[in-house]
Amino acid sequence: MILSYKPDFRLLVVFDQSKAAHVGLQNAINFAKPINGAIDILYINRLSNVKKTENQVVFLRELEDERQRVKLEMQKLVNLISETEELTIIYSYTYGNLIEEVQKHIQTTDPDMVVIGRQKKRFLNSFNTQKLNQLRENYDGLILLSGEKNNLSNTKNLKLGFLDEKEINTRFHLIQELIKKTKPVLNVFTVFNKTNVKRKSTPKKIIYEFEENGIVDSNITNYIHKNKIDLLCVCWGIKDSLRNFRDQNHKLTQKIIANTEVPILLLKN
Repeated sequence: MILSYKPDFRLLVVFDQSKAAHVGLQNAINFAKPINGAIDILYINRLSNVKKTENQVVFLRELEDERQRVKLEMQKLVNLISETEELTIIYSYTYGNLIEEVQKHIQTTDPDMVVIGRQKKRFLNSFNTQKLNQLRENYDGLILLSGEKNNLSNTKNLKLGFLDEKEINTRFHLIQELIKKTKPVLNVFTVFNKTNVKRKSTPKKIIYEFEENGIVDSNITNYIHKNKIDLLCVCWGIKDSLRNFRDQNHKLTQKIIANTEVPILLLKN
């Protein structure tokens, strides 16, 4: 189905037919609806999934057979989503290194958001922080790490959480548009230390401050789940020559991402 309006935002979904990828796609669909977004699915097939053989002709035939199989399955999926969800949606297929192929596609399409499905228990192994840093190096947009469940099923009543108050006033137009269309009360989870000034909650913003200690990540994660946050917005800075304090913030963010099932929306500093 080709819609007559022009989408305001483009969401790139990294896809491989895994359960986590399907959850990521569904969350992207639910995310796109209230912000007039379009979906671009990038199916990346690793060569390890194709039957290995020393015969180059046979190997190339296997690649072509796999491409045709995926093409048929993806076309059925795209047609179904277009008809039932009334969204602009396209797909493309490639094989190779995950990060390299995503970066190539980003350079061509310039999406507002990249959506990656994740399984909490396998996240640090299947899509680790090094890969996130590689992706972030050449991409200034948003990265959505989807949760294990379809947590964004009711986007109009989305309960937003932030790891820092400054993230609410981000320059990303998509975030501001999302804030307008979701629940009016925003939840901020922040770490308090001697260098900080305590901040007060307002009718539109609730601030939860936690003492800086060895279990602060567990405390924040517990409150995120306790308050039924649907989407957590955090800044993700690349670890290179950052100061020790910034480095600790990065480690804290990494722990929270690994220990929560809530979808994470990564904003570039």
